[in-house]
Formats: sequence, structure tokens, C-alpha cells
Amino acid sequence: MAEKPSISDRYKLPIPQPLQDAVDEIALNSPLVTETQADLDDYKKRWLVVGICLHSVIAPALRNYIVPILTVLYDELNRSNKIETQIYPTHLQQYPRTHAVLNYEAVNNNKGLYRYQKAKCDYTIKNAVELSKLFQPTHMAHYTGFDETCETSGLLELVINIDKFAPDVRSDAVEVRKDIGETDINIVIVFFFIVRRNLRNPWAHCNFSEWDAAKYSNAFILMEKLVLDMNLSSNEENQTIGKLKKWEINGEQFLSGTTVGFELFNELRQQTCVLGNMQDK
Repeated sequence: MAEKPSISDRYKLPIPQPLQDAVDEIALNSPLVTETQADLDDYKKRWLVVGICLHSVIAPALRNYIVPILTVLYDELNRSNKIETQIYPTHLQQYPRTHAVLNYEAVNNNKGLYRYQKAKCDYTIKNAVELSKLFQPTHMAHYTGFDETCETSGLLELVINIDKFAPDVRSDAVEVRKDIGETDINIVIVFFFIVRRNLRNPWAHCNFSEWDAAKYSNAFILMEKLVLDMNLSSNEENQTIGKLKKWEINGEQFLSGTTVGFELFNELRQQTCVLGNMQDK
């Protein structure tokens, strides 16, 4: 009998190879047990489903929305302030429209190479991706493009901090970050794949109790409003809303009958920290 397609197959949920390798290594060292429905209760399933949606549905839509706006902003600042060739100390230090201080330690490996030696830093901004990092905390600016390396929390941060985005979208982003949270998507992805391997012990010590049916429903209302306010093309908007609806209705059922080990949580954090260190180099 052919094996049923996995959730990742159905929803095209990617997992970076380093994370897949980490999952494989953890699984090899973790005993399998008989499935226990109680090990992954409804609260955990709701949290996981929403985390998956943020990563696999909302993030791609945000990227498509963000790219053209930041590209225009980059062209504007390059014309007005020559940010492509700027040098210390005449570099643009504040975003002109809001006077927000720009974070140059987040670009050109300035933090790693020069730490606090501002005069030695490289202030050239070559593209919209590097421009976006100026509006991010350094620890969130390790992405290499507007792709899977730039996860949902970083995308929301950009929308919130740059006034070029529509006011409604910025307000939605604030609400999503506040009410849904900024789940480490690496943890969500690895958690998802570990769940499929049916590893032992419940996540008994994690506080998932806030993820009741009302919070779950409100999370999807917020995500749908964000999508609608982005004014995407009709086709992309319909597809994105359709995916959200499918996950909202069916996501918990897809995750039924699985177990996950709580003791893996700290190890998963360590594994995902390795990715951050790799990006720092």
C-alpha cells in the first residue's frame, strides 16, 4: 500500500537541509514509542498549526508585498543620499522620514569585523536587502535575501519600522506580533518534523494553555486581515486565503495521534543556534 503523503508534501512546507540533518541526528538518539494521543494536546496542535501558517503561508505573501516597496525606497535613498557609495562620517545616519537611527552593524559583517570601531565600518548599501537590515536588530539581520532565510518575525519587523508600508498593514503587523507572538520558526519547523517521527515524552512543561479555541480563531482572523490589507493580486490573495482556511479547518486533525519529547526542546534550541552561528560567518 502506498504511503500517504505527509503534511509537508501537501502544503509544500520546506525544511532547510541543516535543520533536516539536525532532526535526523536527534531522531537517531531518541527512542521511538507507541503513539499517545494525549502527548500532543489541542493547545499544542493549535500553536503548531499557527506557527506553520506564519512560516509557510504568511511569510511568502509578506515577501511579495515587501520587495517592490523596499526596492523603490532603495532607489530613492540612493538618488538622495548616495547610499551605494557612502563613507564615514557622511553616511546617512537616520531614516529621513521618521528619524529612526539606522543600524550599520547589521550589514557588511561590520559587527563581526569591527565591533564598535565605527570609523572602520563599511557603510555602502548595495541593494534593497542590505537596506532592509538597517531597520532590524542585528540578531535578526542574518538573512541573505527576501527568501526563506528572512523569516516571519523579521518581515513583520520591517513592515512595522518602515513608514513606506500602508498604515493598515503596519497596524496588522503590530497586532500579529503582539497577539500571535514571534515564534522561532526554526523551532516550529523542527518541532513539526520531530512530531512526525513520534519521539517520546510530552511537552508538559511548556505553557501552551493560552492557545484555546478562541485564540486560535483570532489568530486566523488577524492573519487573514493582514493578507487582505496587503492588496496582493487577486490570484495570490485568493490562494493565500485558501491555504489559511485549509490549515484552520484541517490542521489540528492532520497533527492528531502524534507524540513529541519535551526534553528535545532545549536541544532543538541549541541546534537552531548553530544555524545562527553559521549565518554569522
